[in-house]
Amino acid sequence: MTGFLFEGVRWFESTNLPEKSLQVTVTDASITNTVTTAAPMLFFGPQAVGVGIGGNNAQILLNNNDDFSRFIIMIWSLFAGFEILNKDFVTVAYSFVY
Repeated sequence: MTGFLFEGVRWFESTNLPEKSLQVTVTDASITNTVTTAAPMLFFGPQAVGVGIGGNNAQILLNNNDDFSRFIIMIWSLFAGFEILNKDFVTVAYSFVY
C-alpha cells in the first residue's frame, strides 16, 4: 500500500483529479466574490470502495523503445475496476489557498 500515514489517516496524492472553480468570499481577508480554483480531496472509510483486479495483478513493465538500452523506460500497469460499495463512507472536500 502506498501513500503516507498521518494521524491515523492514509494520504495519497493524485495529479489527475479535475479541479473545480468556486465563487469564494472570505470575511477575514480582502477576498470578495472571487472565482478560485479548488483541488478535490476524497475521503474513504472502511469498505467504501471495492476493487476487482484482472490479469497478472499490478506489475512494472519495461518499454522496448529505449534506444538500444540507452534509457530505461518503465510503466506501472494494473487492470482493475473500482466501484463504490457504500456511499455513506465517501466524502469529497475541496481545498484552496487564498
